[in-house]
Formats: sequence, C-alpha cells, structure tokens
Amino acid sequence: MNKLNCVFEVIGLSKQIKNKLLFKELSFKVYKNEWISIEGKNGSGKSTLVKILAGLEKNVKGDIFFQEKSISKVSKEIWFLNIQLVTQYTRKALDPTKTVKQILLEPLNNFYLLDKNECMLKVVDILNKCYLPENILMKKPNEISGGQYQRICLALSLLVKPKLLICDEATTGLDKINELRMIKLLKTQKNMSVIFISHNKKLANNICDRSIHIEDYQKETVS
Repeated sequence: MNKLNCVFEVIGLSKQIKNKLLFKELSFKVYKNEWISIEGKNGSGKSTLVKILAGLEKNVKGDIFFQEKSISKVSKEIWFLNIQLVTQYTRKALDPTKTVKQILLEPLNNFYLLDKNECMLKVVDILNKCYLPENILMKKPNEISGGQYQRICLALSLLVKPKLLICDEATTGLDKINELRMIKLLKTQKNMSVIFISHNKKLANNICDRSIHIEDYQKETVS
C-alpha cells in the first residue's frame, strides 16, 4: 500500500510482565480505511496490547506513530480526536451521573465550533444510525439496557470522526442483528481505519483485510 496512506505504525513493541513475555518486536502498519484483526488465545496479551495502542499503557519498549509522528509528541487532545477505543461491554465506560444527551454532546461542545442546533443534529443523526430512540437522550447510563449502552459507546466514538477506531470486543455484548448493524455502520465511515479484536475468528476474518497473530511475537522465553 501507498506509504502516504499509513495512518498508524507500531515499531518494535516489546512487553514483559514479571517473567512472562507477552510479545517481542511487534511491528505493523495500519493504512487508511484498512481493517486489521488482532488474534491470540486468552491470556496472550491482547488486552495489554490494546491499552498500549490506545495510549493507556506507557511502560513498554518500542514506539507508536500516528501519521508519522511519535505518540510521545502528540497532544492528548489530538490523540483523543483521532484515536478512539471501544471496549467490551462494561457499566464503567460512561459517566453514571450524566444523561446520554450530556455524554454525547460533551465532545462536540469541547472540540468543535458548532452551535447547539448543529450539535443536536449530529447527536440525533448518530442515534438513528445506531438504531437508538431519541427518548434515550434523557436517560442515564444505568437506565438503559446493555445493548443500548454498548451502542451509545460506539456512537460516542464515532461523533469525533476518528482516523483510527480500536474495537476490543466492542460488539460482543450485542445480539446478532445489532452486531451486524454496527459493523455495517463502521464500514460506511469514511477515512477511518479499524483495529478489531474479537473472540469470533470467523467474524474477524470476514470483515478484516488482514490479521496480526500475537503468538508470532512470542518466540522467546524470558528467564
């Protein structure tokens, strides 16, 4: 692929926890509009890798580049606007004290020069695309179902139009119909690449362009 289309690059990542080597010299590139799956057995280090890729885990050897700029030189604001993480369903992802409306409006109010009407139009639009009713806006996270909660998390990540979306079992808690709806929605996003982690290998193979097998970077035993 064209080098100019490289959005995200991982170079020589190595991570060890105590005596366990999770991965060594892990390197790969993610290109514009590309979907990559990260595959590995339970306990292989996928969750740790996700934290590193999302900028949440700093104690690691190697480097990560976003649009040819090292993660260490990218501001938190730029990182948030361009790289989003949606994890497996958990009630800890959204602020329980705020309404869904407040949660969805927050990034638009903080990072975009839009008036209230424009912001609400974007919120209603993403709700419709996620097959969520407008009356959900006045509810708090603990008042909605698990499937609705997970779709709100996906909606929130898409509102800022990230260049890279990291999906760590992001559709696992959804029923089959809504899982396929959300994947279809993600596939329609322009200029967005996806790193997709799922225990469903068949699904990952069907929707991703290529895969990274974490076991390929565990060849060395650490004493």
